[in-house]
Amino acid sequence: MTKVAIIGTGPCGLSMLRAFEQAEKKGEKIPEVVAFEKQSDWGGLWNYSWRTGSDEYGDPIPNSMYRYLWSNGPKECLEFADYSFDEHFGKPIPSFPPREVLYDYILGRVKKR
Repeated sequence: MTKVAIIGTGPCGLSMLRAFEQAEKKGEKIPEVVAFEKQSDWGGLWNYSWRTGSDEYGDPIPNSMYRYLWSNGPKECLEFADYSFDEHFGKPIPSFPPREVLYDYILGRVKKR
């Protein structure tokens, strides 16, 4: 059987994991899927850390977005197909959310099954 590695669990990696999960639920045969993430949590570059330089093993610490960065793309283009911002927050939010809001939304999608 084929094996697939997904590198990173930011929005793109999470979308790929979800696509494989949905295909399997529909009865399609999927390959063995393994996701690799260097950071301690989901979210990719939206997962902010103040740490820079090298970790305890000498490996470079993953780059993240600036702490106070705001999205320069509208949330309508960043939504997961099966999980809206309105569903996550329970109300409409502005089209250009800050990093912390996008990160919260990404973690919400991870927790929803």
